[in-house]
Amino acid sequence: MAAKEEQFIEVLGVLAEGARYKILSLLASKGELPAKDILAEFEFTQPTLSHHMACLVDAGLVNVVRKGRFAYYSVNKDTIDLISSGIESLKTGPKKSSKAKTPESDDLEKIKKSKKKKKKDKNKKKKKD
Repeated sequence: MAAKEEQFIEVLGVLAEGARYKILSLLASKGELPAKDILAEFEFTQPTLSHHMACLVDAGLVNVVRKGRFAYYSVNKDTIDLISSGIESLKTGPKKSSKAKTPESDDLEKIKKSKKKKKKDKNKKKKKD
């Protein structure tokens, strides 16, 4: 598995925890925040916040900058872009291959076209009657 795919899966696992997703949403809406301002928005203890923040930082979802004795957190937009492109690739589906047509695939296409033509002819005949 490619490194980006592994990171994508890890990030989804971290975001599966509702509190972490809410913390990330808070940071996305407010920008850079110190830990005490994040904690004020939730009903859990400081050690629990530290655990969640460590998970978010380790997964690369959140950046941390230390200013004196305070830690300021912000969203890591590069990782959000990785998530977005991973989800988008699921939506677009597999890419079509450029394999040469085989006689069998040509036969299948002819059968499909023939069925469509017969159906159209049948519909035209019904309209005339």
